[in-house]
Formats: sequence, structure tokens, C-alpha cells
Amino acid sequence: TKTQIAFIGPNGEAMRALGDKIGSTLIAQSANVSTMPWSGDGLTVDYQNEGIPDDLYRRACVTTPEEAAREAERIGYPVMIKASEGG
Repeated sequence: TKTQIAFIGPNGEAMRALGDKIGSTLIAQSANVSTMPWSGDGLTVDYQNEGIPDDLYRRACVTTPEEAAREAERIGYPVMIKASEGG
């Protein structure tokens, strides 16, 4: 390069996905990394070829109190509820 500085590592899109709690967990479990039970367990992606499809991402999300109650019953108590974005 002109500055003789080269970045070695994942591209920007991959870094954004890894910074997202839902996206990073989908990627991890797709690579057979053990994850805690969560609303998206069992979902996998072919990240290198497809990225994370919007419909799959939405399936991993809990958006209503009713969905939260169903997932909590399925996972078992105690559960932790954490925002997928922000602090």
C-alpha cells in the first residue's frame, strides 16, 4: 500500500457481526462452539457464503413478553435477559 500499512484480520462486515451479540453467537454456534441455551440455539449460518440472513437473525430474537416467557420456560430458570444492542 501507499502507506506500507496493511490490516491483517477480518473485514469490516465480519467485525460488525462479531460485535453484535446475536450475530456473534450465531457465528460461534455455527462453528460448533458451545454456547449457553438462548432464544437462537440450534440456528446456524454459513457466514462465509451467506452472511447472516435477516430472517434467521429475526428468528433468534425475542421481541415480545410472550416470546420471552416461552423461551424462559423452554430454557429453564433462572434466565438472564440482555439487550442485543447497546451497553
